[in-house]
Amino acid sequence: MTTPEATAAKPVGKEEVVEAVLNAAAELFAEKGPAAASIREVAARAGVNHGLVHRHFGSKRQLLASTLQHLADTGAALREAGASAPDLEAAHDLQLRVMVRSTLDGFPIEELQERRPGMEWLLEQIRPGHADEREARLAGAHAIALQLGWRLMGPSLRAGFGLDDMSDADIRAEVAGQVAKLVTPQ
Repeated sequence: MTTPEATAAKPVGKEEVVEAVLNAAAELFAEKGPAAASIREVAARAGVNHGLVHRHFGSKRQLLASTLQHLADTGAALREAGASAPDLEAAHDLQLRVMVRSTLDGFPIEELQERRPGMEWLLEQIRPGHADEREARLAGAHAIALQLGWRLMGPSLRAGFGLDDMSDADIRAEVAGQVAKLVTPQ
C-alpha cells in the first residue's frame, strides 16, 4: 500500500522545497508542537530528504521562526487577496495553534518572528476608533489573547461552564462577537 506522501509529486527546486517544508512544519507544529516534531518527520511529510531541511533552515529553531513568518505572511496575503471567510479562518486557526504549541514548548515566539502583519493589520483596523494609541494596542492584544485562550482551553472551558451543547461554529461566532466588543470603544 502506498502512502499519500509516496504518490504525491515530490517538490523540485528551492522554492517548491521550501514551501513544502514550511507547510509540513506548520501542520506538524500545530498537531504536536515543535518540541515533539522531528526534522525527519517534517521532511517526510514534505516529501523531501531531511538534509534539505537542514540546508534551507539550519536548525529546528530557525525552521520554527520561518514557519511562524510564513504563516503570518500567508494570512496577510489571503486578506489582501480578498479570500473567503473559511479560508481566512483556517489560516488564522493554523497560525494560532502553532503559536500556542510553540509557546507551551518554551520557544520564545516573540523573538523568532520578525514581522507581524496580522497584528499590524488588526491595529490599523482598531486605531481609528480609539483616541488613545495605548488603548488601541491593548484592545488588539486582548482580542488575540481571547482567541488564543479558546484555542488552548476550549474543551475545558466548555466542560467547566456547561457549554458542551455549543458547536465549534457557535463558539467561533461568540468569540468573534466578543472580539468585536473588545476592539470597539464603548
